[in-house]
Amino acid sequence: MKQRLTCNHIPRLLKLAGPMILSTSAITMMQIIDTIVLSYDSSQALAAIGPSSMAVILFQGFLFGTAGYAGTFVAHNHGHGNHQGVVSSAWLGIYTALASGVAALLVAWPLAQLFLLTGHAPQVARDEQTYFLICMAGSFFPVFGSALAGWLSGIGRPALVTAVTFISLVVNALLAWGLVLGEWGLPRMGISGAALATVIAQLIAALLYAFLFARSGGFRNQAARCLNRVEFRRFLSLAAPMGLRISGELAAWTLFLVVVGRLGTVELAASSIAFRINGIAFFPALGLGQAAGILVGHARGAGNDDQVPAIAWQSLAVCEIWMLLMATLFATAAGPLFSIFAGNNAESAGIIATGTLLMKFVAIYCIFDAANVMIGCVLASAGETQWIARTFALASAIFMVLLWLLDRTMPGLVAEWTLATCFVFCTAVVWLLRFRTGRWRRIQIVRNPVVS
Repeated sequence: MKQRLTCNHIPRLLKLAGPMILSTSAITMMQIIDTIVLSYDSSQALAAIGPSSMAVILFQGFLFGTAGYAGTFVAHNHGHGNHQGVVSSAWLGIYTALASGVAALLVAWPLAQLFLLTGHAPQVARDEQTYFLICMAGSFFPVFGSALAGWLSGIGRPALVTAVTFISLVVNALLAWGLVLGEWGLPRMGISGAALATVIAQLIAALLYAFLFARSGGFRNQAARCLNRVEFRRFLSLAAPMGLRISGELAAWTLFLVVVGRLGTVELAASSIAFRINGIAFFPALGLGQAAGILVGHARGAGNDDQVPAIAWQSLAVCEIWMLLMATLFATAAGPLFSIFAGNNAESAGIIATGTLLMKFVAIYCIFDAANVMIGCVLASAGETQWIARTFALASAIFMVLLWLLDRTMPGLVAEWTLATCFVFCTAVVWLLRFRTGRWRRIQIVRNPVVS
């Protein structure tokens, strides 16, 4: 009992968190790079990158969440000392990535036609379709990378994830500048070049991960390569709900922006920028949550369930400190932060003024979001994925119904952002209450090897 109470997990948490923060931010950072470069190309391409990139994230978010959950299986097997199980778990993610790549190819063209129904200008709609189709065609590469990044993190090698992610970001930045604007003797391809640069960078990352996996003997392990259909179905039963939860959350906040957009251009611009600024707080928190999830996997795999509460509460304390610092920044420096993104046009002053108000809401829900992110990751790593998916689906449905009622009866920016803040608070409370029940102890992620 004394050992359990005095055990300090924070140094291990912080060691894992840095690489996880970088890897979780990679796709968003690539799209930010694309946005910056496209601002030098054309206003149509710049307008198209927003909806098309969001559509890519919505689809790929499910795939990342599913394939990336292989890292949880890896962590549990690593904690148990089951090397064969570690490699087999990595292959579960690889097979999921293969299936995801085929699925993306099958649905890419039909989904791309939906951009024609948005009412956007013809050139913008064509650019949206182009970016979406190219990125979807290369979906296998980032999903494969997510699976093997989970493998590396699960065995305690997150620094390699950092290195691969950094290389891919540099490649994306250089190629985007060259292919979008036609620099360095490369053809000027506009938004097609931005999408192609992203896919090539993801391909290089996938090849690097494959090289690392090959060096570890993962491809030569015939026993691990053999797909156990029973285990694969069990993996999907736990992993797919996490993918659905990620996509569902992205969809809920996308619809929130759609409703806010009905209030006016300034309100939509300010809300969109507020979400972008919130990413400064969110991605480090998510990295901390994923690092805590790995520690939980190691502990549960080793049979040390009593260590899990200490991991959860210590990780939550670190995350809460970070969020409090960010909340203070958002509340006191909203104007300067917004001026970076608001541009210099007739509407800039209105956007900054509106954004200064919105950042008060962001500062408040950041404090609640610490528990939302951290305990959500801990519960997922402990195996509560199905409960999380069901509960979040119900909460999101209630949120959207209330948002629709607000939009119909008393539309207003303050009312809608107040509802969003309450949504974050309520989900955080639900996660905390669920964790305290200890029902996660009943879930066995991986089966212990049979000793003959």
